[in-house]
Amino acid sequence: MSESKCQVQPMQESNLEQVIGLDKNLGGSARPEFFNKRLQAMGRSPETYISLVASHDDTLCGYLFAHVLQGEFGTSQPVAVIDALGVQPGDQGSGVGALLMDALKNEAGTRGCGSVRTQADWQQQDLLAYFANAGFSLAARNVLTRDTSPLALDEDDNIELRPVRSLAQSDLDSIRRIDRHITNEDRGTYLQQKVAEVISDTGIRVSMVAEQDGLVAGFVMARVDYGSFGRAQSTAVVDTLGVGPEYKGSGIGSALMAQLMDNLASLQVENVRTEVEWENFDLNRFLASSGFRPAQELALSCAI
Repeated sequence: MSESKCQVQPMQESNLEQVIGLDKNLGGSARPEFFNKRLQAMGRSPETYISLVASHDDTLCGYLFAHVLQGEFGTSQPVAVIDALGVQPGDQGSGVGALLMDALKNEAGTRGCGSVRTQADWQQQDLLAYFANAGFSLAARNVLTRDTSPLALDEDDNIELRPVRSLAQSDLDSIRRIDRHITNEDRGTYLQQKVAEVISDTGIRVSMVAEQDGLVAGFVMARVDYGSFGRAQSTAVVDTLGVGPEYKGSGIGSALMAQLMDNLASLQVENVRTEVEWENFDLNRFLASSGFRPAQELALSCAI
């Protein structure tokens, strides 16, 4: 099928079955939970998601999903992050993928985004070639991963003295204060968006805060991702974490990470990943001490 015969439009509920079917054909396993959750999230927050399908005569040619984040990558402009994409085998090489990417960039630019970002396994040569042809290059970010085995703690961490509980909407101001001390930026919009996702998500909640003397001393914002971009199995993603400067070195971060691993293991989630600016040496050092190692994914970025 030629590119000119395909029409790109926002995903509708009527497209869901074909999207799930195409994704299964490409990946070998069905991920209905991921796509159903995306449809529900679009309904709650349409300004956050860009979900596109290419079709011809009501037949799906391909799809491309992304979400818009503000402030996550240390930029003042919003960023579009690709979650999932796929093109019918018979349409691959015909320009459908390029058509979808152009539509994504146009829509992301309309929403004020300065770049599009994603991750890809370095062994997926066809996918890397697609991103390279679309103008993507390596981003200065480390993609890190570890399994959910128990975290080895120092004897002086005393995690029993660090009460950890699920994150609540009322914690936003405390999280914002801690994050501002760490980043020297006010990422209120981004953090508000992340807290809203935690509270509104009907799935399993794994984001937590640690308390000391009745005050929020640190936080970790994470999610269980049931098969997002390029992954057939559920994994966990750490979006952001922080410890108040007054509690630095007190074991708060280790307590949060230890509890997160225990919770994820009990949910039978085997792996957790995160993405960190390469020059954030303190955070990279902490994650390394927590068992994280370089993943097989590359962080990619394309300016709009």
